[in-house]
Amino acid sequence: LVAFAKLRMEEPGLLILDEPTNHINFRHIPVIAEALNEYKGAMILVSHVPEFVEKIRIDDVLDLSKSKKK
Repeated sequence: LVAFAKLRMEEPGLLILDEPTNHINFRHIPVIAEALNEYKGAMILVSHVPEFVEKIRIDDVLDLSKSKKK
């Protein structure tokens, strides 16, 4: 949560989040989701936790599991 607070203060233009809920208590998911919803920049998010993804405002989704393999 400290890392998210720091990012919130720095306001980077791009966040790349790979499984941000892996090492946190699930009761903190709403807090992180709220902070991400207030974020104004671009975000790349990888998550396998539907409850987390459903809480975040998402404009575009690229679902790689549905892409065709060549």
